[in-house]
Amino acid sequence: MPKLLVVDKSVFHTLHHRDENLCAFVKNYNVVLPHTLAIECAISEKRPDKEPGKDPDKLLRGLDKAIKAGAKMGYQSAELLEAEKTTLCPVKSIVDEVTTQQLRNSTLVISMDLIKEAANHCMEVSKQKINGLLGHARTLYENAGKNQTFLKSFSKQKSKEERFKVWIQFMDHNNVTNDTLKAFFSGQISSHVDANWYTWQFTRLWCAYCWDWSHKKSLPGSSEKKDVSNDFYDIEPVLYLLLADGLLTNDQGLEIPLAKAAFPKKDVFKVNTSLNSSRTVQHVFDDIINIIPQGYRIE
Repeated sequence: MPKLLVVDKSVFHTLHHRDENLCAFVKNYNVVLPHTLAIECAISEKRPDKEPGKDPDKLLRGLDKAIKAGAKMGYQSAELLEAEKTTLCPVKSIVDEVTTQQLRNSTLVISMDLIKEAANHCMEVSKQKINGLLGHARTLYENAGKNQTFLKSFSKQKSKEERFKVWIQFMDHNNVTNDTLKAFFSGQISSHVDANWYTWQFTRLWCAYCWDWSHKKSLPGSSEKKDVSNDFYDIEPVLYLLLADGLLTNDQGLEIPLAKAAFPKKDVFKVNTSLNSSRTVQHVFDDIINIIPQGYRIE
């Protein structure tokens, strides 16, 4: 079997401008698209002052074409967490084969009213989850503020990649993930999980993110953003690396540093997805083909 490649929204948003490039890529490579990508397509706002690629209708049609051309749809994190809670066993795949096949066999019917309804539902659900996570982050911020030695040790880490490595290493060597699992999940599941579980990695990566958010909030003159919805969606492609082999992205603000820190043995492929008068979708496509090894190619 070819290796499994996670393709995030930064790459999809660029390739969907040309159907032939998008479809050729997912036809020839073993690609899984994160479930959060479908959500972000639906909640995208079409505005006259923004690029045409933000049109939810066009994004959803591009997603449909990609699935029908060969891309697979991934499970949403909530489904994977629930599956492990129910079976008390680690999930074996992040690919939702049933939904993928349903999408391939169906005809896409788009109604802007339905898109708006789905978008509102997704944003409300996400808002509740994000508020809970930020509540946890604020607790971490308050606790960190009481430990000046702890703060000083992290203030020396200049780059985000360095900081994430410190957060991950600290959790992995100080039983933090286990303690957090016991606090947020039932004893029945927290006593079973280990690093092979999606639940474990979900807790591990979200702790790292919350700690980093808290750390930046603690710095003098901090203006750390309050709306972290984009980050909420962008962590799922990194989580997929538990069971996938590589991640293709241009997200240097979160996905790349977090993926390298949390999954150092997995492939993280960075591609420049910017488009301008001298750089077209074809240039991006050619760059992708050049950096993705043959091991991900479908023979």
